Amino acid sequence: MHPKCRAAVNQAAGKTLTDAQIQKIDDRMSETMRRLAREDPKAWMATPPDQRMVQAALKVQGDIQAEAARKVDNAQRQALKTAELETRLQSYTKRQGGNRAKALTEDMNLTNSYIDGIKRDASRQLMDLIEAAKSMQDTSLGRKGLMALFDAQNPKMSQDLAMEVFAQGKGATGNKLAQDGAKAWLEVIEGLRQRFNSAGGDVRQLDYGYLPQAHDQGRVRATGQEAWAGRVLPLLDRSRYLREDGSRMTDAEVLDFLRASWETIATDGMNKTAPGQFKGVGARANAGSQSREIHFKNGASYLEYQKQFGMGSMYDAMIGHIGGMSRNIGLVERYGPNPESQMRLQFDLAERADGEKKRVFGNRPEAYWRVLNGASGMAESARIAQVAQDVRNIEVFGKLQGAVLSSLTDLPTYFVTAGYNKLGYWESLKSIGKAMTPDTREFLNMHGMIAESMISDLNRWSGENIRQNWSGRVANSTMKLSLMNAWTDTLRRAFSLTMMNGVAKLSRVEWGRLSEYDRWRMENKGLTEQDWNVIRAAQLDRHRGADMLTPDAIYATGDARAGEIVAKYIGLITDESEVAILNPDLATRAITSGGAASKGTVMGETARAVAQFKSFPIAMISRHWRRMLETPQGLEGAPVLANRAAYSVTMMVTLTALGAMAFQTKQIVSGKDPVDMTQSSFWARALAQGGGLGFFGDLILEDTTDAMSRTDPLFRLLGPSFGSLAEVYSLTKGNIDEMVAGEDTNAGAEAIRFARGHLPLINLWYAKQAVNGMGLHALQEAASPGYLARIKNKARKDWGQEYWWQPGDSLPDRAPDFGAALGD
Repeated sequence: MHPKCRAAVNQAAGKTLTDAQIQKIDDRMSETMRRLAREDPKAWMATPPDQRMVQAALKVQGDIQAEAARKVDNAQRQALKTAELETRLQSYTKRQGGNRAKALTEDMNLTNSYIDGIKRDASRQLMDLIEAAKSMQDTSLGRKGLMALFDAQNPKMSQDLAMEVFAQGKGATGNKLAQDGAKAWLEVIEGLRQRFNSAGGDVRQLDYGYLPQAHDQGRVRATGQEAWAGRVLPLLDRSRYLREDGSRMTDAEVLDFLRASWETIATDGMNKTAPGQFKGVGARANAGSQSREIHFKNGASYLEYQKQFGMGSMYDAMIGHIGGMSRNIGLVERYGPNPESQMRLQFDLAERADGEKKRVFGNRPEAYWRVLNGASGMAESARIAQVAQDVRNIEVFGKLQGAVLSSLTDLPTYFVTAGYNKLGYWESLKSIGKAMTPDTREFLNMHGMIAESMISDLNRWSGENIRQNWSGRVANSTMKLSLMNAWTDTLRRAFSLTMMNGVAKLSRVEWGRLSEYDRWRMENKGLTEQDWNVIRAAQLDRHRGADMLTPDAIYATGDARAGEIVAKYIGLITDESEVAILNPDLATRAITSGGAASKGTVMGETARAVAQFKSFPIAMISRHWRRMLETPQGLEGAPVLANRAAYSVTMMVTLTALGAMAFQTKQIVSGKDPVDMTQSSFWARALAQGGGLGFFGDLILEDTTDAMSRTDPLFRLLGPSFGSLAEVYSLTKGNIDEMVAGEDTNAGAEAIRFARGHLPLINLWYAKQAVNGMGLHALQEAASPGYLARIKNKARKDWGQEYWWQPGDSLPDRAPDFGAALGD
């Protein structure tokens, strides 16, 4: 800053400012002048320099005043949200008789559902975008196959869509699907931006269509600073990079800026913090307020950058942005503009009220918070996190190709959850058939009950994000081709349909006339009497002759809080569907991440590896057995399944019965006759297969995924990744030791078995025996003579079984002997 200007600033401030303060003012003036120049470059350049300084100073003054006013408003919002939270916590404590830590985690659970409700409410308005993303228009046969199998992109559609987004849906691509998709995207993100700002946020709107940038930190770092800057330079919209006087920056100036950007991306922002500086998260309301510095000249340039340095596809980045905005909105609407400060206060209050730091289902409230606010999902080392995720993805596509057979046990939890919610069993059964029809799928998509496989971040078995790189796409393809996604999506849609009808019927009853149980049920999901009055004012929609309470019906009431109530309502439906068809909840995710340890750390990645495939049994305990124990007894109007004894007996009996069916189905699919069910050991195995004992049965008897049925229970405890590591050790060191001792090594057969357990698509349950007969068994026999005889002997020894499809045969020579199941 010029000495005369500095003197004037000191005089205006009434004190001598430090160099850092002066630099901050100088930087702000420069940024404001460049922003004013972009608005009208010609007029700005024609303005005399002193007038430019005056206009910029006035603009900065206005901005500072607006920021000050926003700070005052946000302080008031924060105080209001603190009071609202205290009221909720007192209600939970009184209603459940729990301690404050338990009440706080309960509120975080409801906030998690609320965030999911916001995300699904936004996602349902993106169906035009999803339709464009899945369109095979103008693609070759090979590309169609890649899109069907591995969710590959349609390159032409992606380019047209990106061009239309940058042109705000008014581009000249002539592609109506792309135009409609772009318009839907822009409308949704603008609505989310406005909602966030209404809650105290500060996100400016770009004057061109926005597409999120998902940088692959590893690739950016590996390319190197100079090379990265040189490759990005031609992709930029140079009209966005101006000097304070409005003239365009030179290549050298823009390259300097890009070098600084590289440091920020490559170090994940660490270059901006001083050693020892506190690295906590600031006010959530300020998220997204930073100016976006990398501006691409068009959609094609954006896609080129994504191809070279992006993480996942453009669609992954878009859905990820919706999820991130939904999280920010949910947190500020529930906890105020500074949720981090709010939670630090609440953790202290909980410790003081409870007399100590108490744990809830194995973790302190801080762990729940790190999962809820996304901190545990942020990688401290992108490279470590990527390698670890690839390893887990390999275990998914190698070992879960028959997981849908184990998922027959979803039916008991489906019907038990229906009964608990006072939903008709016959209606619940009919909904499964309806959920398979195109019109019902479209109806549910329209109203936020979108299939998990379309928008979810979670995989029900691993409980982790499956990132969209090569291993993630193969893992997702495995889930699709094994029919796991179709099974799960159908059942969740069916339950959601039944639940929407059930709440619709209940909504015609005044709050005071609801049964004690129904009021408790609604309050337990965060719905208040005021919320219920708005719901009662909604005009119900009809689908296939049944009344349905839809989000659009709630919005149509015109109530100022309609968006908040819709988020609660969708969150209620979604959360119950994930109890019915198990999905990890907040408690499960805290446990399986080692107490919410960050990705890309030794602790975090070790915990995720050990916990892989254990989300299902842990969620069984967290969601069902905790529900059974925590539901108040004796409430007026409660169904039979609200009774603890009835709940536990029904669950154990039905899970065991379906576990038996799943276990026998897996035997038949693997070419064996059914197991003799008169053996007591069979029913112990059926109980474990059904998941009735949760995590404990999984360890003691057999993993319900059948992915880790090893002779040593330690491998089941340590997870599939460490089990694979042990197999590698056995293949190398173990075989060398045997060879030195002069023993047979069976190295060839072991290597084939190991490879088979880590290759995609060759163990799909409906094709496994055909693949075996086409040569795989012959290869194993050649590598280890006597292999086929040994596996037949093992079946006889373990269960007294024979094979209806003999190992090594290309076709079966008889049908399965179903009489063997009864000991015949």
